[in-house]
Amino acid sequence: MAVIDASVYVTLLDESDPEQVICRAWFTAAVAADEPILAPSLILSEVAAALSRGRGDAGMAKEAARLLENSAVVQLAPLSLELASLAATIAAEQRVRGADAVYLALAQQLGDTLITLDRQQLQRGVAVVTTRRP
Repeated sequence: MAVIDASVYVTLLDESDPEQVICRAWFTAAVAADEPILAPSLILSEVAAALSRGRGDAGMAKEAARLLENSAVVQLAPLSLELASLAATIAAEQRVRGADAVYLALAQQLGDTLITLDRQQLQRGVAVVTTRRP
């Protein structure tokens, strides 16, 4: 299993991003190996915001979030009070952004690895879970 951060999913959609090749190779291999890919439901708003800000196309950003919400590949975990509380503890102790802490909390809850392109999650999150780039 792997928990993916929004940075990975956004990069999968951005053909102009030089890291897309790496993300696509990891994603394709994970799908081929039948490896479950999870993300907190928070990923929907993060993907929509990143794409809307980056491309200036709200319609495309909403469509990307809708497709992710209905994905048969990426499983979304609800942001429960338990997960939010764990994320708050991680945010305070590891000094990471609140949204980033949610991804780390989900990976910790599941005993899983966090796949991310975010440098801060990679560096500070390692105190909580295994973190790695795609």
